[in-house]
Amino acid sequence: MNLKLTWLARFSEKNTLDVIRLLLFFFIILTFSLNLFYKISLDGAYVHGLLVDYLIPKVYLAEFFLIPFLLLSLAQLGKIKLPTGFCFLVILFLLRQLLSDSALAAFTHLLHLIEFFLFFKVINRDALFQSKLAKKFTAAALLMIIVLQSFLAFYQFIFQKSLLAYQFLGETNLRDLANISRAQFSFGEKILPYGSTAHPNILAGIVVILSILLIQKASTVLWLRFLLIANALLIVFLTQSLSALITLILFGVYLLLEKVKDKKTIIVLIYYFFLLFLPYLLSKLIETSFENDSIERRVYLNQAALEMFKENTFFGVGINNFTLNLEKYSTQINSREVVRFIQPVHNLLFLFLAEGGLLLLVLVWLMIRQLKIDKFYQKSLIILALASLDHYLFSQFSGLGLLAIFYFLI
Repeated sequence: MNLKLTWLARFSEKNTLDVIRLLLFFFIILTFSLNLFYKISLDGAYVHGLLVDYLIPKVYLAEFFLIPFLLLSLAQLGKIKLPTGFCFLVILFLLRQLLSDSALAAFTHLLHLIEFFLFFKVINRDALFQSKLAKKFTAAALLMIIVLQSFLAFYQFIFQKSLLAYQFLGETNLRDLANISRAQFSFGEKILPYGSTAHPNILAGIVVILSILLIQKASTVLWLRFLLIANALLIVFLTQSLSALITLILFGVYLLLEKVKDKKTIIVLIYYFFLLFLPYLLSKLIETSFENDSIERRVYLNQAALEMFKENTFFGVGINNFTLNLEKYSTQINSREVVRFIQPVHNLLFLFLAEGGLLLLVLVWLMIRQLKIDKFYQKSLIILALASLDHYLFSQFSGLGLLAIFYFLI
């Protein structure tokens, strides 16, 4: 009698190279959210004596799996054909980074972007990663990340401290009270949980997006879907992440649109609201008596980004160089507060325009065409809140990894 092969038996049937690539694939997904890295250099990473994390060139733990994975996938990478015009623009864009105020910060971040672009191209084209075994590996890795990050979040919120030192999981030192996010709850002020990420919003975004992906894959397992949604909502509450909450709502909108025949107009209106009208609405809010530090900072960063774009329309100020140029382009009376809050603009469209100008905007559009993702704009509705209210999908290593995984699985 023929017995059905177990997943372990199927795994053992793979050739050695496929086994290694599957394991590397598993560990890339498992570690991309860990903010554990090695600092290459601190030179040029200071702004007025303040060490700016975004300007530090780093090698992340996940890259110890990602780079070997790409090297073992050279055969697949060699099959990728890029148009001559696209290659010319990429070379022009790379040369522009040499003139950035911090060329090292620009190039290290570009390397991370290229790594995940190639990673996505490989896993999206190679049948090995479409197999049932690979899907089980993926689901296991996603579930493990959600469990780990959620456990860390609960521990950090309850005990108001990190579980382990940075060297183990990449946890932020929650004892560094001057730079730690807090929020006022009905039972008092609390330090917000970071998990093993660089910020509570990133923690919430990762848990919510990965939960959405698992919910999509486990459509028939109702109890698991319920637990994932309940856990995601709890993490949103603990982190007080508005962008992550709206992401869950947008996922519901995405599911409803699946049942609508003529949806183009609705999709365009949603994009218009989040990418263009929302920044305008926020700017009008602070002109009234409405006071909110988070919104004010976002508005000032938006204005600084637009000033950068006006003076550097075609090439921008350089990738990952927004924070280095922030004070120069901040025109507000209270710009000192903005400069102390040294972060990239919390809007991906404005960040693209400020750091890369029209050239980067064209390259992003061409990259989207190259990736050939089915129903790209409809699927991207889910992450519009993260794209319009935060920056980590482009400015953080974990954000780039999250994008690659999202578009591969959604």
